[in-house]
Amino acid sequence: MNVYTIILLELLLLSSSILLLFKFRTKLGLAPLYILLGSVQYLQANVGSSVSFVVFEDYSIYPGSIILFSGVLFAVLLIYIKEGAASARTLIFGIIISNIIMTLMFEITYLQQIINSEINNTSLYPNSVFNINFKFFLTGTFLLLIDFLLLVIIYQYLISRVKKLPFFLVLFSSLLIVLTFDSIAFNIAMFSGGSVFKTSLIGHLIGKSTSAFIFSVLLYVYLKYVDNARTTTTFIANKDLDVLSIIQYKKKYEELAIEKNQIKEKLTSKMENTLNNISDGFVSLDANWCYTFINKKAADILGKSPESLIGKHIWTEFPEGIELPFYKAYYKAAETQETVYFEDYYKPFDKWFENKIYPSPEGLLIYFTDITEKKKAEEKNQKLLSLIETSDEFIGLASLEGKPIYLNANGRKLVALDKEEAMPDSITDFFSEDYQETIQKEHLTSIFKTNKWRGEVTFKNFKTGDLIPIEMSGFLIKDSQKNTPIALGIVAKDITQRKESEEKLKNSELLFRRLTSNVPVGVFQSDKDGFCNYVNQEWLEYAGMSFNEAVGFGWTNAIHPEDKERVDQEWTECAAAEKEFISELRFVSKEKTTWLSVKAVGTSDINNNLYGYIGMALDITDRKKAEAEIKRSQVYLENIINNIGDPVFVKDDESKLLIVNDAFCTIFNLKKEAVIGKTLVEHVSAEEQEVFLKIDKEVIETGVENVNEETLTIKGKESRIISTKKTRFIDANGSRFLIGIIRDVTERKKTEIELEKHRNNLEELVKIRTEEVNSKNKELQRMNNLFIGRELKMKELKGIIKELKLKNDN
Repeated sequence: MNVYTIILLELLLLSSSILLLFKFRTKLGLAPLYILLGSVQYLQANVGSSVSFVVFEDYSIYPGSIILFSGVLFAVLLIYIKEGAASARTLIFGIIISNIIMTLMFEITYLQQIINSEINNTSLYPNSVFNINFKFFLTGTFLLLIDFLLLVIIYQYLISRVKKLPFFLVLFSSLLIVLTFDSIAFNIAMFSGGSVFKTSLIGHLIGKSTSAFIFSVLLYVYLKYVDNARTTTTFIANKDLDVLSIIQYKKKYEELAIEKNQIKEKLTSKMENTLNNISDGFVSLDANWCYTFINKKAADILGKSPESLIGKHIWTEFPEGIELPFYKAYYKAAETQETVYFEDYYKPFDKWFENKIYPSPEGLLIYFTDITEKKKAEEKNQKLLSLIETSDEFIGLASLEGKPIYLNANGRKLVALDKEEAMPDSITDFFSEDYQETIQKEHLTSIFKTNKWRGEVTFKNFKTGDLIPIEMSGFLIKDSQKNTPIALGIVAKDITQRKESEEKLKNSELLFRRLTSNVPVGVFQSDKDGFCNYVNQEWLEYAGMSFNEAVGFGWTNAIHPEDKERVDQEWTECAAAEKEFISELRFVSKEKTTWLSVKAVGTSDINNNLYGYIGMALDITDRKKAEAEIKRSQVYLENIINNIGDPVFVKDDESKLLIVNDAFCTIFNLKKEAVIGKTLVEHVSAEEQEVFLKIDKEVIETGVENVNEETLTIKGKESRIISTKKTRFIDANGSRFLIGIIRDVTERKKTEIELEKHRNNLEELVKIRTEEVNSKNKELQRMNNLFIGRELKMKELKGIIKELKLKNDN
C-alpha cells in the first residue's frame, strides 16, 4: 500500500465520518460531530505535519495537516449552511476553547514530566508528546478563528450578492479563498525571512487548492443529492443574516421578523404611493444592477412601463448608456458608497437631467429631474448675454434703488472703468455733478411713472472727468409672472461724432439745407417762438403737408391732438430756459400716424443770444411698436436687445438665423417668423451672398472677429452701405454660433461724398475766378499802356501845332 492510497483513505474516513454524523444529527445530536472535529483539529495542530512528501522536486506537502484542517473548515461550512449561525458559532468557539484548554493541560503534564525526571534523576524523553511548540500552536489557533469568520463572510457575500454564480463555484470559491489566505498568513507568521519560506508557501498552496476542490465536490454532492431538503438548503439565501451574527447571536431580532415584515410591507406600500405621485423620476437598483422599483414619472421619461423593467438589468435595457457620464457616476457611487450629485446631457433621450444618487450596500437609489427646458433657457440667456457683451452700445442694469449691478464691456470702455474695477454706488455717479439731481428727480421718476425715458445726456469719463454725449434709453425690467419691476435697464450710444458733425453743419446754412434736403430724417428750422422757416422733404412726408402748409405755425396742425398742449408747453419752457428741445410726439396725416423723436438745438447770434432752433425729427414708429412688444416680453435680456438701434443677429454654423432683433427684421422688411431658421441669401445679390457666407465661415472656423464695410442690396430696395461686426460664440456643448451687429452707414457715406464734391466745386470756382481776375488784370495793363502812349503823342502834336502857329504869326 503506497502513500497516496493512505492519503485517500484518510480523506474518505474523515469526510464520511463528518457527513454521517451530520446526517444522523436528528438522532444523535451534534455533540458527537463536535467532539470529532475538536479531536481532528487538535490532532492537526500537533501531529499533522509529521508526515510529508515532495512534489515537483522542491515543494513539501503535509497531506495529514491539509486534510485534517480542510476537513474542519468543510464541517464548519456544512453546519453554517444547514443549521445556521448559532450552531456554527457553538462549533467554532468549542474548537477554539478546547484547543486552548488542551494546550494548557499538555503544558502542565509536560512540566510534571520535567519535575519527575529531576526527582528520579532520569533523563527527559526529548520527543515527548506533551512538549508543544507554542508559537506554532497559538498561531494556528488564531488563524483558525480568522479562517472561520472569513469563510462565513465570503460564503454569505457570494450567495447573496453574486446570484448568478453556480452553487458549486460558491462553495469552491469560499474554501479556496480561505485556504489560500491561511497558507499565506501561516507561512508569513512562521517562516517569513527564512530559507524555507518560498518552498513551504508553494507546497501549502498546491496542497490546499487540491483539498479545496475535493471537499467542495463532496459538499456539493451531499447538499445536492443526499440532504437536499428545501427548508434547510436555502437557509442562508432565505434569511437576511448579518454575517457578524456568527460571533453575536441575534435571536431576539429574529423573533420580531414577522412583525417587522408586516410593518415594512405597509411602509413600502405607502412609500410606493408617495413616490408614484411625485413629479420627478425615482428608481432603485439592487447590487446586481437590476431594477427593484421605478415610479410612474421615471417610467414615462424612460419610455417604458414599470412592470417591463422590474427585475431587468439596467445596462441590458439601456445599453446605449454604457460609458456615458451617467454610467460612470452610478459606478462611482456604488464603489465609494458616497452620494453623487451631477447634471448632464443624456444624448439617447436628447434631454438634460439633474441626478442625485444615494448608494447603499444593497444597491442604489436614483432621484432624477428633467431639466431640459431649464438648460435651454440658460443656453438662450447665455447667447443673449454674449450678444450684450459684444454690442457696441453701453448696456447696463441697476437695482430699483439705482445701484449698478452690471455693465457690459463697451459700457466700461466708454466711461473708462477697468474690467476688475468696482462700479460706483449709484447710477447718478455716471453723470456730471450738476446733472445728477436732474437724473434723480426727473429721468428716474419718468422711468418709474411711464416705464421708460429716452433722451440725450452726457456721461463722464471716470479717469479724465471729460463729458461724453450719449443717447440713452432707460426702462423698467419686470417680472414675467407678477409683472412687477425688478430692475432698471439702460442702453446708451456714444454720439460724440454726431455732435461734432452737428456743430460743423451749423456753420453753413447753405450746406445745412443741401445736406438735409434728402436725409432720411425730418429736419426743421425755426425762431425761438416756433415760427418755422424751413422743413425738409422727409419732414413733409411725416406730416403729410406741403412746404407752404408747414412754414410759419402751420406745422403745429400736424401734431396729434393729445400731444399738442404738452409739446407747446415743453417748447415754451425750453425757449425760456434756452435749453435744447427734446420730445417724443405724434404726427397725424390722412394716411397714417407717425411717432417722432424730436430734438432741436438753439442757434445764437454773435452776442450769444438765442434767436432760433435747428431740429431733427426721427421716425420712431417702428421703435414704438418694438417698445410695445418689449413690454409684453417675459425675458428681460430680449428687452435689452430690441432696444439696440442697430440690426443684431445670431446664426448657427450653417449661417441659419437663430435670433434677430427688430432692426434686423426692418432692414429686410420681413417678420421675425419669416427670418428664424433662414439664411436670407435669396434676398440679396449673388455677389453679396458669396461675401456674406464666406465671412460667416471664416469667423465660425477661426474665431477671429471680423468688421467689414460692404453693400447690402435687398431685392426691391436700393443698395445700402453697412458696417458689419461678426464674432464667434461657443456654448458649453461645444456648438459654435455667429453673433453679428450691423450698422447702416449709407447716409454717412453720402454726406462724406457730398462734402467732398462741395469742396471740389469750391476749389474749381476759386480757380476759374482767379483765372478771370488774371485776365482782366492783363487787359487793364494793356489799356493803361495804350492810354499813356496816346497822351504822349498828343503832347508831341500840341508842341508841333504851337510851333507852326508861332511861325505863322511872325
